[in-house]
Amino acid sequence: MEFRVLGPVGIRQAGRDLTLVAEKPKTVLAALLLAGNRVVSDAHLREVTWGPTPPATVNQQLYTYVSRLRKLLYPAAVIRRHRPGYRLVLTDATLDHAEFDRLAGLGYDALKTRRHAVAAEHLAAALALWSGPALGGVTEHLARVELPRLEEARMAALEGRIAADLALGRQDALVSELVDLVEAYPVRERLRAQLMTTLYRVGRQADALAEYQRGRQILAEELGIEPSSALTEVFQSILSADPGLTAPAATGQQIRVQSRRQVRPAMLPPCVADFTGRQPQLRELSDLLCGDRVGAAPVVVTGTAGVGKSALAVQAGRLCLDAFPDGQLYADLGGAQDGPRDPHEVLEWFLQALIEPGSPIPETVEARTQLYRSVLAERRVLVVLDNAHHEQQVRPLLPGAACSRVIVTTRSRFTALEGARSLELDVFDQAEALTLLRRVAGPGRVVAEHDTAESLVDRCGRLPLAVRVVAGRLAAKPHWPLAEMERRLADADRRPLDELRLADIDVRSSLRPSYLRLAAGARTALCRLSLLKTAEIPAWLAAAVLETDESRAEDLLETLVDARLLEVGEAERTGRLRYRIPPVIRLFASERAEAESTAADRRSTVDRALDAWLQRARAAVRTLGDGRQVGARSALFWFETEKSGLVAAFRQADAEGHDVTARSLARTLTELRRLSGAADGRTVARRRSSSALPQTLTRV
Repeated sequence: MEFRVLGPVGIRQAGRDLTLVAEKPKTVLAALLLAGNRVVSDAHLREVTWGPTPPATVNQQLYTYVSRLRKLLYPAAVIRRHRPGYRLVLTDATLDHAEFDRLAGLGYDALKTRRHAVAAEHLAAALALWSGPALGGVTEHLARVELPRLEEARMAALEGRIAADLALGRQDALVSELVDLVEAYPVRERLRAQLMTTLYRVGRQADALAEYQRGRQILAEELGIEPSSALTEVFQSILSADPGLTAPAATGQQIRVQSRRQVRPAMLPPCVADFTGRQPQLRELSDLLCGDRVGAAPVVVTGTAGVGKSALAVQAGRLCLDAFPDGQLYADLGGAQDGPRDPHEVLEWFLQALIEPGSPIPETVEARTQLYRSVLAERRVLVVLDNAHHEQQVRPLLPGAACSRVIVTTRSRFTALEGARSLELDVFDQAEALTLLRRVAGPGRVVAEHDTAESLVDRCGRLPLAVRVVAGRLAAKPHWPLAEMERRLADADRRPLDELRLADIDVRSSLRPSYLRLAAGARTALCRLSLLKTAEIPAWLAAAVLETDESRAEDLLETLVDARLLEVGEAERTGRLRYRIPPVIRLFASERAEAESTAADRRSTVDRALDAWLQRARAAVRTLGDGRQVGARSALFWFETEKSGLVAAFRQADAEGHDVTARSLARTLTELRRLSGAADGRTVARRRSSSALPQTLTRV
């Protein structure tokens, strides 16, 4: 979530603006944001929102605004009550004003140490955060209090950036900008002094002197003062042709590239000792790396968290070492867990490995990228960019020449990365999962409890990371039968994900970043859907659970597919897609649902789902009972598609105490099977009198 106050006050999440239209809620939000994690008193909030004459209901209105903001912002930001006011805490969000202060501070530090290129870059980045006059859309009361300091901060950064540009000899590009600025801010003497210096450097000495006289007249008329000593000193320096005003000469810095005979970079991590399966994918990736592919477009290995993308990339890289005589570069780009690592930093690592120690490294990303590509122009190097967050993070790190190769691993589909070849990685098949279990836990145990082993890896969703954790825990507990591990994963009184943790390998931590990157609506959707016990989720069922229409439900489902938190099942005959929640992700989402919603909310969600099943099933019964051929075919098709889900819905209703709905579902299911004439109708009749089904169905 991104908060903005350096322009119109607003909120963005996942690239979309969140609704916050009214002036007063925007004012309350802006006041809390500008407080910088400090408590803002009720009195101050009342004053900046309503002014000196608040209404009689001001306290209730303030409480309402804060309550609405809490719901809108959670969990990216939390508003806490701290008498005598409120404090806003950013938990998973950014504020443009805070980022401005950070970048401007870096710029000022660089100016003090005469690192002018760095200063210009940081201050320009800080100023780029402004999208118009600050605090757009708030009350005049808050603007009157806060705008002066915000505007002064912007002008100070602007003057600092111009000072850095002048020190770098960029006067030709500054003339028109400074003319406009001095016209807009005629009494800011530093800007006028900078304009005078710029005019002098480009050969316009007379204009520079005239600018001083114009400024002197304006200061006298508007403020009744003489120019400051700083402005007067620039005037005198121009008159005396002071050499100190001359533009700095361009200075070249020689970059010494390491000889190929020197130590070559070898950053690739070691192979995974118990790497298992993936032979088709390993062959394909190795062929792409070692073959005569034209161009240096990357291979993008993509898949859900814990599926083994990094292990596959490293394994393939190790198999192809001979194809890259000039070495390997590797960087963990941080991905969603730590926040995307800045390419500026990664380029510094790579250049330190490629050029001679002590050689200067350019300051800007653009200059570093150009040097990086120049160094690699005639080299054959493997570059592995692990755990990438987005395409913009990767582009500066791509070699320009065709002789090097790049592997990118990511949870996203980098469809915007030009020329990229995508390699999709799915969970293990059962044979691969069992092989890993045997290698780590011991072959004898798996053979002795083969059926339990199959059930165990299925409970892990055959996700390689989860299987590896289970195998490691069993290896650490040689006295445990496999059935003990399965019992722990199935125990409703335990938190199953606690069992999927081994030392620093933690399935929950692996999944959390993907969840936190979701917009609030998508998080809620995943949590609600995880409460359903049906194997597949059609769009109509998701719409009922999410309290929306099918089109919006499908959009949310596709968002979760893109985040690798849902899988797409087989399409219906109508072409509509069906969706599945992988087992381990269901465990994670169920935990989040319990933590982020009330028991009443969760029961209401299940009620809506069960009622949707019941209403659809009753409609099918009515249609079959009418005997109309066209409608009957449609109803039969629906029943054939959904009968396993209908049975699962009944069992969930019965198990979770939705007794009335369970009895209704049982009657409707039995009637559907009778009317459909399907062979399994007789099975239902037999099961009704047996103990195979729960007692509720037996009583019907």
